[in-house]
Amino acid sequence: MSFHHSCRNIFIQPEHGQTILLADVRDTHGNYHHRKIRLDDHIGNTDGWFLWGGSNFTRSARNVALENTPWGPKLCADLPMINGGLRGRQGMMLSDKIQNVDGRLKFSVVLPKTIFLPNCERH
Repeated sequence: MSFHHSCRNIFIQPEHGQTILLADVRDTHGNYHHRKIRLDDHIGNTDGWFLWGGSNFTRSARNVALENTPWGPKLCADLPMINGGLRGRQGMMLSDKIQNVDGRLKFSVVLPKTIFLPNCERH
């Protein structure tokens, strides 16, 4: 389940040149713990798009904000392209990427899809 269903006071703040997500996170006993997680550890900027599995998006991002939506928190920023232009405001749903694991915020692990190829004939 996404983290936002079991958290309160969710917000972001800059810290040492990176973007930190903070929240009061409920554990399995119903107790809340103040937790934080560095978004730059798993989110990058690739030519003006957020990249899940990248890193250090904050280095190039401008106007970083957290938007509350009916589907959970959405990270928003202006991200420059390689040529210096802008694609417009970009967003990434953090509710798809972060989980609450017994009162701790954890990034979801996205495993690559396995591709099955037909058997090759041996010559």
